[in-house]
Amino acid sequence: MTRKILENSVALFTSQLLAKVFRVLANFLLARFLGPENFGVWALVLSFIDLFRFLPNFGLDLTLVRRMARSSSTSGLSKTLFLRSLLSGLALVTVGVILSFTGYSMDIRKLIYFYSLSFFLQSGVGVFSCFFQAQLRSAALVWAYTISGLVYLGLTLIGIFTRQELTFFMVSLVSTEGILLSLFALTFFKKGGKLAAFNFSELFPLLKEAFPIALYLALVTAYYRLDTLIVYHYAGERGAGLYSACFRLSEAFLLLASSVAASLFPVFSRLKNENKTELASLFNKSFFWFFPFTLSAAILGTGLSPLIIHFLYGEAFAPAAGGLAVIIWSVVFMFANALSMQALFAFDREKTIIQIAAVTLLVNLGLNLWLVPRYGFVGACWATLGREMVSFILQAWVMQKILVPKLLIRVWPHFIVPSLALLWFYFYPSSFKSAGIWLFTFGYLVFLLNRKGRLE
Repeated sequence: MTRKILENSVALFTSQLLAKVFRVLANFLLARFLGPENFGVWALVLSFIDLFRFLPNFGLDLTLVRRMARSSSTSGLSKTLFLRSLLSGLALVTVGVILSFTGYSMDIRKLIYFYSLSFFLQSGVGVFSCFFQAQLRSAALVWAYTISGLVYLGLTLIGIFTRQELTFFMVSLVSTEGILLSLFALTFFKKGGKLAAFNFSELFPLLKEAFPIALYLALVTAYYRLDTLIVYHYAGERGAGLYSACFRLSEAFLLLASSVAASLFPVFSRLKNENKTELASLFNKSFFWFFPFTLSAAILGTGLSPLIIHFLYGEAFAPAAGGLAVIIWSVVFMFANALSMQALFAFDREKTIIQIAAVTLLVNLGLNLWLVPRYGFVGACWATLGREMVSFILQAWVMQKILVPKLLIRVWPHFIVPSLALLWFYFYPSSFKSAGIWLFTFGYLVFLLNRKGRLE
């Protein structure tokens, strides 16, 4: 089982990496080409649509994977695909209604209207991927992700070399998602997947089971995407572009967490009913294996933030380095939160998850409205870090009650060296910052080796 989990995690990570590394690379090139202002418009369009993605999803993907993991039945695929198609149409109408009350320019509205077509495409992609995720066979999707990623990168390069406008790049993005859906469907049927008939009376129980997850997704989507809209309102297109440059980098680091958590979810769901001791052991190993990795990455990301921004985005985005040095620390908490959230879903603790998400949303909204008018896009970076810390504390507190005792007590020593690294970075002369970051990274590795030796 451990080998299957590892293989599926690697497959999920590799497949999404191959798709998203091309997309991330394309976005770096696109940001350089567009500049902070136009890249801010691009980020606004994507964030606005992402606010409504919970509606086509409606928690149906997680519900489907959980059902398939516990019963090995694939009968829910047809029902989920039908429901997600209907909900995509509802999301499309909702976007149109909400846009009519905004003050965005007609050009921005047209881009948003067009990109909303991706609701239908991503719904199909989500349903077909559930089939492979639940069966721990995600390696079958690697080729589809690779081709779609290469196509998107190729179209982006064509647009840059021919000096195209935003409309071309939006068409390229939607076209790539259509190609990915076609490749997923082809893989699904080639591997023996079938879409069985269903009765309409079976739809309501599925919606009822998925509703708490849908509510959670709505809250999470809001606190992940409202930041960009708030920054756009207070700091304009340039501020939104600089914040998006920082946030997209933190999302790139989160890719590994999402892959591992998604791979573990069907196993968590099954072990919840079969062997909670093994579930606790698996969660504990996953949590403390990746936690030091993210902390080390955060230390290095802080010290090297100017070099990273300059290398990836160019001189025009140089102010974003200050935001990256802050937001990179949210990756530590995002990773841990992704694992904890999947375990809580496996335990059917939707009510607890919704409560945590609601508190996190309120904290995020309050911090953004307080910090962004005063500090611009850097204030939004601090708000992102603050909300992830709050979510981490709440989730860890619940997890230590139901699965892993004394989780928070075991975590806090890991933050001693990183905290000293932050103090060094912000209060010592700039000529010593680089050397200090490497020193503290080495010190943290020594701490980990010493701690491992004592545990053994």
